[in-house]
Amino acid sequence: MDNTPLKKSRHLGLALISATSLVLAVACSASAPTQQQVASGKPARAAVSSDEAMKTSMQSDSSDLEALWRSRMAAQPSNAVSQFALGPGDLLRISVPQIPQLKDRSVRVSEENTIALPLLGEINVSGMSEEDLRNELSRRIAKYMYHPQVEVFLEHTENRQVAVIGAVKVPGRYTLTSRSDTIMTMISRAGGLADVASARVILIPAIDPRAQGAAPGHPASPDLRLAEAEQAQRSSVAMASSGDSPDADALQMMSHRVIIDTLSANDQRYLELPAMPGDVIIVPAAGQVTVQGWVDKPGAFAITPGMTTMGAIAAAGGANFSGSATLLRDGDDGRKLQIPLDLSKLKSGEQSDVQVQSGDVVVVERSALGAVPYSLYFLAEHIGMGLGFSAF
Repeated sequence: MDNTPLKKSRHLGLALISATSLVLAVACSASAPTQQQVASGKPARAAVSSDEAMKTSMQSDSSDLEALWRSRMAAQPSNAVSQFALGPGDLLRISVPQIPQLKDRSVRVSEENTIALPLLGEINVSGMSEEDLRNELSRRIAKYMYHPQVEVFLEHTENRQVAVIGAVKVPGRYTLTSRSDTIMTMISRAGGLADVASARVILIPAIDPRAQGAAPGHPASPDLRLAEAEQAQRSSVAMASSGDSPDADALQMMSHRVIIDTLSANDQRYLELPAMPGDVIIVPAAGQVTVQGWVDKPGAFAITPGMTTMGAIAAAGGANFSGSATLLRDGDDGRKLQIPLDLSKLKSGEQSDVQVQSGDVVVVERSALGAVPYSLYFLAEHIGMGLGFSAF
């Protein structure tokens, strides 16, 4: 009697047992990367609950936003559409058609906040708007004629600019036309949000809202602030990709920022925050979130508006025989923040889900109870087809 089929079946069974044992060992030790491995050797903060971590972060951002809101609203003039005061470097065009010397004349405001005009001499424009200057010129010219026609145009200014960079259609610097211009107004002037924009708007205010006794003052040069903001953005990107230490100046710049969550009902009003000269508005790209561990299709996934950790795990095919995960996120100091997630509580609503951000890593943790079913699932998906079950 030919025992060849029986021998093949016995060998195949032994191979299956060996493979199962191997996969069990792998599942219990190395099937999912550890948090330390994902963190690439960086020191990690102590793990905190997702509710605690997000509550702390939201309270910090909300308090900073509210402080900035109150400060700027208190500084708003009674006339919300009033113009900004002229300042050093502003280029003005003066037009008085009846006077040849002033028919069409360009003049720049000096560092002492003065301008000099034929017949009228030196004029101190400190605290004046274009309308104020127009009235002052009319008063002075009234000595020479009745009802003079005076026009004042602001041709160029470096003192009312706001930088809008990131995921907007036309990044650049834009001039505030009045004190009623808001964060949303400036984003609109930059063409609005790009298709890849995230649901967050980062504002680096001209004056740190957390400074004690902060009061309106002369902001830093817009060119300097824009260069600092771009350097901060480059530094954060480089840090995330290479693991280098964060640039100290960049961290200080970004530590002064406030974040507006455009999907949060509580944050909606902050988009109407009055913009100020020297502000830098950054709209980050939505970016990608990486999902690893016990999921069907680990990898990097594009972040869609409002995507949470559960949404990211679902994009990766869902968790396989695991009820826990960890969200790894870069903190402001460049270290990894670890937020443990209970998937069962997230599904039931007992635990608050967390919106993912660009650069986040979600690790679906291995489970001792799920090791056996995960191993059988692994065999069925990756080894079963190659074992030649048709031989039976």
